Amino acid sequence: MRVFSLNADFPACTRAKRVAGAIRQLAGPHWQWASEMWQLQTLTASGSIREMITHEGATAEVLIIAVSSLEHRPDEVIQWLDSLATVEADQSAPRLLIGLLGDDESKPQELDWTVKQLIRCAQKTNRDFIWHWMGEDAVADLEWLNEDVEMLLRRKQSVREHMISWETAAAVS
Repeated sequence: MRVFSLNADFPACTRAKRVAGAIRQLAGPHWQWASEMWQLQTLTASGSIREMITHEGATAEVLIIAVSSLEHRPDEVIQWLDSLATVEADQSAPRLLIGLLGDDESKPQELDWTVKQLIRCAQKTNRDFIWHWMGEDAVADLEWLNEDVEMLLRRKQSVREHMISWETAAAVS
């Protein structure tokens, strides 16, 4: 299970880290685990770093976008998410995009715009999408995450079992 997080600021990073930890706990010990966390400003780094970050994000099973303040539209995040569709990744594999958005100061129209853009990006890259408001104490109870992560794990397990069956049948032939 690979989890990739792109965070706009320190509070968002803290929230994304808690969500990644909850996903790891839900997955349990039967899944291999890898987690990467990047700050939004790294997208302005050199071309090779941006390419690496884009490839890692595109191929991760779980992609977390964490933005604390929606005072300004996160255009650079949306542009980066759009670029993920150009990376050769297994788009048939079960994957999830999680938006951790907003704070107490956020403007409803910016939240609405951001959620719509994230939905569009999730559809473009064949990912399921969930989001959660990240106001004060929002990561204290992460039950909102359980159903979608458990569904992702079941779908991944089903794909894994299908691949093993196919490989066994091929070996017998």
